[in-house]
Amino acid sequence: MEQIMMYTRRELKRIVWILSVLTVVSVIVAAGFAVLYLTREEPSQPTDMPIDTKPEDTEMQTADTEELASLRRENDGLRQQLETLWEELEQMREEATGRLPESDADMSELYDPGNLSPADPKSLIYTFDLTAQLERISLLEESMKHTPFIVDPEGELILFEELVLDEETEIIYCAAPDSSLDEDGRPTETVIDYEAMGYTYPKIAISYRDLVRGTTYAFGGDEVFNSASLIKVPYIYTLLYRFAQYNEIKAANPENDPDIGETLPEKIWEHYDLERKILVTEDMKANGSGKIKDMDLEEGVEFTVLELIEYAVKVSDNTAFRILRDQFGYDYFWKVSRELGVTSVLRGFYDLTPNEACIYLTAIYDFAEEYPTEGGLLISLMKKANHQVLIPMALDNPSDVAHKYGWDSSSYHDMAIVYGDAPYAVCVMTDFDFSVNNDDINAYIRSLVKTLDEIHDAFYVAYDEANDVHEDEEP
Repeated sequence: MEQIMMYTRRELKRIVWILSVLTVVSVIVAAGFAVLYLTREEPSQPTDMPIDTKPEDTEMQTADTEELASLRRENDGLRQQLETLWEELEQMREEATGRLPESDADMSELYDPGNLSPADPKSLIYTFDLTAQLERISLLEESMKHTPFIVDPEGELILFEELVLDEETEIIYCAAPDSSLDEDGRPTETVIDYEAMGYTYPKIAISYRDLVRGTTYAFGGDEVFNSASLIKVPYIYTLLYRFAQYNEIKAANPENDPDIGETLPEKIWEHYDLERKILVTEDMKANGSGKIKDMDLEEGVEFTVLELIEYAVKVSDNTAFRILRDQFGYDYFWKVSRELGVTSVLRGFYDLTPNEACIYLTAIYDFAEEYPTEGGLLISLMKKANHQVLIPMALDNPSDVAHKYGWDSSSYHDMAIVYGDAPYAVCVMTDFDFSVNNDDINAYIRSLVKTLDEIHDAFYVAYDEANDVHEDEEP
């Protein structure tokens, strides 16, 4: 279609040029005739020359006649050229008209857009202001270096602005940062040395990974924490990955016939079935979070493997998680973790760093792409997981966040896959104690996630290369 329009515009320009030439020629010819008519003396006598006509008049008449004949011959030549140009013009007009559709129906035959799909985000042109990004990151790190909380000598986490020192408290001072020294070598500026007085500052670490570009950022990303319930999702990811592999074999060979294709041992065939029922009794209960521990299990209650997975992810049920580990073991979990390069869990099952959490989240994202059924199940459960007051609530679209939180003594975390045009993984881990969890702590963690989300969005400011403008500017 573009070629047609370009051709049409080219032909129209040519037509306009030809018409302009014809107009100029016509004006010149008309002007010539007008001059002849105005300057020529009209004969007062008949042209057969009366007896009293002077010789000089006869010569003038003859000259006028010859000039007029010459102009007529020139005019005839121009008229012939004009006719030729008109014929060429008509031919060009017919050719140009023949190339254009005569109706919308003809247009649809020439140009059928078909099933147009959105552009691949990876193929779009983006730009960002590196200086602005560094400023955002600097503010984020400043917020984490100097949290609004402090832990007193008794281990209580409190807001720093609410800290009150008793009159009996021995205050210890130290040199202020960048303080100069006086003549005696003592600092000219001092501040209270809370750490020397037995106070500590809570730890907080964060890790981010862009799942489209692969861009990463971390603050304390290699700090090892007690992962608490965060570990449930990586373990269940490896479990469902194994299910996906076995289900693929089952679908290709539903009779488990060696003559047809790959088979599974009967024990594995029956064991790796999401609808397999497990009898849960009182002695299988685990302390901590969850709902199954509060059920009456004296006579036992049957749960399918799928139901136990749902309990473990959605409500972080410790009983369900323990049963799954007892049923399926750890071998495949260790194997996948080693392949991913996660090492902390190899030293202790609950040990994890924020960077390693993002490695697991990236693998889960890829898993859902590779196996939409089993991987999609895990993502769906993570989107419905409870305690959404941290990462999900920090963002504009909580429903697009597949997350898992974790809490225990000196542990308060959340990790998530944030979906959207450019999905990313994020994990926040702290040693905040959940027993003192309150709105101030939640709001603080949300502020960090929000800032990180703004940093991520700033990487995806669309850039119009042709017009040299950003998407939010007037061209």
